[in-house]
Amino acid sequence: MSAVRRVAALATDLTCRVVGRRIVVRTARYVLMRARLDYPNDLTTNGESALQRWVLRLSQAGEPIHVADVGANVGRWSKSMLAAASQAGRDSDLELHAFEPDASAFARLTGAIEGPQARLSRKALSDRHGTSPFHVVAPGAGTNSLYPIPGADPIARENVVTITLDWYAEQAGVGRFALVKIDAEGHDLVVMRGARNLLAEHRITVIQFEYNHRWIFAHFYLRDAFEFLLPLGYRVGKVTPRGVEFYPGWDADLETFAEGNYVACDLEAAAGLPAVTWWKSE
Repeated sequence: MSAVRRVAALATDLTCRVVGRRIVVRTARYVLMRARLDYPNDLTTNGESALQRWVLRLSQAGEPIHVADVGANVGRWSKSMLAAASQAGRDSDLELHAFEPDASAFARLTGAIEGPQARLSRKALSDRHGTSPFHVVAPGAGTNSLYPIPGADPIARENVVTITLDWYAEQAGVGRFALVKIDAEGHDLVVMRGARNLLAEHRITVIQFEYNHRWIFAHFYLRDAFEFLLPLGYRVGKVTPRGVEFYPGWDADLETFAEGNYVACDLEAAAGLPAVTWWKSE
């Protein structure tokens, strides 16, 4: 052990004895997450709303901008997207497609989002067509999911209709999505698998998906997303307020299950987005 490591170890042990291990661990975790650019899950500060603005700039004025909000919940992300388009003067170009299977959340979504720019669907996106049980822990909760949460008894189980994004795009006449945002509580990779044709044909410019500990409940890893997306010719990175932190490939240090939003971009879009250097590359 180097002299620096010995001093750090002694300082850590002493601090733990003085203030307690709990405080030291929580403080160290905060510092680590901040350094890794893992920000709290607030779209106004974690880079999500910034990504909406960046994606709008990738298209030419007058060009149709199809955006999908998968797991729209009560519509906060959708409202932000509509506001970004309005501020950019792209209202008439934007068409929003929002999907929310939870009955309570969908009722609030329809009250929050209206107008000719939005198509709302009370369906769950997946990799197959059919029905699936949906576990409701609270009315309109963002943690309601197709997967049961260990230790949490749902107040209800709803049977919801599942469709694929590939099928929806064909039926709705969508040639290309500029942005697909997925927040499906661990089901995100399955949603992407249901968009395989769109992705293989590069008819999705940017796809954003949420990664967190709920992927464990679905038995998925971030590595699975890399193995699915990279062969299709996409670059994968993490959304931050400063830009996208792109990665050369999957790395074990990425597998933290810390809440974060990742993106897969085609190469042209990746070159047009603000980028952040990964700490391992500095």
